[in-house]
Amino acid sequence: MIEQNTELQRVSSSWHRGFHAIYHKELAAWFGTHKWINQVIIWIALALVPAISVPTIGRDRGVAVLSLFLWSGSNMMSIGTIILTQGTIVEEKLTQTLLWIFSKPLSPAGFILGKFAAYAVLIGSIVIGAPAIVVYCYAIFARLPAKISIFNYLIGVLMVYLVLLFVLALTILLGVLFDKIAAVTAISLAVFFSGAGLPSTQIRWIEPYTVWALQHNSYETMTGKFPATGWWAMGSTVVSIIVLLIIAIEWMKRSEL
Repeated sequence: MIEQNTELQRVSSSWHRGFHAIYHKELAAWFGTHKWINQVIIWIALALVPAISVPTIGRDRGVAVLSLFLWSGSNMMSIGTIILTQGTIVEEKLTQTLLWIFSKPLSPAGFILGKFAAYAVLIGSIVIGAPAIVVYCYAIFARLPAKISIFNYLIGVLMVYLVLLFVLALTILLGVLFDKIAAVTAISLAVFFSGAGLPSTQIRWIEPYTVWALQHNSYETMTGKFPATGWWAMGSTVVSIIVLLIIAIEWMKRSEL
């Protein structure tokens, strides 16, 4: 009995305690029902309908299909990520569920990271994963040139996925900071779209090294022209995601106090 109590105490004092509970709770809310099937159908349709509408231009049609998915599709998927996650924390604040959750052995880090990991799986599999596979299969049917490597396409998809993870982390942070879903949605959209149009030429040189370059980089990578600043953009995006999550965790610790 003494060993069992010691083990329980060790687990409950962990900095990420409650991570698995939140992670499985969020996944069960989606994959435990038929809701995920509806989402898969919606996102495949949103990706496939524009692809089918691409004019027939010989062998270039397959390239155009993939380009449309990576370029225009990334905007659509980013907006979709914001819509899917805009209320994940705010709604629990409004219903007082958050107070009940933190009455359990749960740490702010476990809560934030559990939410992020669960929605990262959801977005990776439903929002971008399934559509990316279907669109690639259709591109092959549309006479995709042999020079377009599936490996390069997957790297391009990974770049777009990093953009979605950045948007996810940003939305979670804003959910911690604000109590209204409208504020979370508006600011998330403003930050996402403002980065692609930096107004000052003096600071525009930063863009190729940031998350806002990945949309264009994904297209270049798919065509076999991996940009020189591609790794910098991917690395800075990962760092940005980590920083956003750390700020969210620290702010939640203050709120808890």
